[in-house]
Amino acid sequence: MKNRFCILFITMLLILVMAGCKNTGESSPAPSDNSSPSTQSDASPMSTYKSVLQNKTQFFSTDAKKNLNISQLNQAVSDDDSVKVKAIKLAIADLENDEIPEVILWLDVNTNEYYGFEVLRYRDGVVYGYTLPYKSFMDLKDDGTFSFSSGAADSGFGKVKFTENGYSIDKITYSESSDNSGNNQITSYFVNNQSASEEDFLSAINKQSDKTAITWYDFTDENIEKLLSE
Repeated sequence: MKNRFCILFITMLLILVMAGCKNTGESSPAPSDNSSPSTQSDASPMSTYKSVLQNKTQFFSTDAKKNLNISQLNQAVSDDDSVKVKAIKLAIADLENDEIPEVILWLDVNTNEYYGFEVLRYRDGVVYGYTLPYKSFMDLKDDGTFSFSSGAADSGFGKVKFTENGYSIDKITYSESSDNSGNNQITSYFVNNQSASEEDFLSAINKQSDKTAITWYDFTDENIEKLLSE
């Protein structure tokens, strides 16, 4: 009887040890990090854009610093949950002249149709989002150039440069205001990044205005399907 009890005890002990080994060998799934860009490496740029716009795939907002659905555009614009944001138009342009087009969304923010834009940029399986104010990204042309203005004497046109963290505007032709030693405002002019006269500056601005503007489309399921299908 004593031997049978010992055998039973040893058998139960072995079962517990084996169960413990099995549990320690299994790894728990790694928690998802919403602050890291979501990668879609197997998809093409256009199909990934379409998936984002159809609310099936997230994009990484460089402003909010997290992954968002297209239905969460308000979080790319503001931390205030009461802010209402929707895309009302979309366009496609190669803003960086690298043969990978960007998708530009025209935003309506709290019924203000001239708030700004959300630019979606594809890189290495990730779609990054950049929120640009209206006055920093006006009158977009087919060649990717656009106008900007921070005042009557501070304006011009240029191109945009993106990184994984943000963007900068590469000024091409522009005017800048400053104060001289007598505290009087003066305006300096530049054409193709070279100092120029006001006359040459205005001539370059007129030529920029004559360029073909980009085509905007209503933000509808039909246009998303048509424009982003390969």
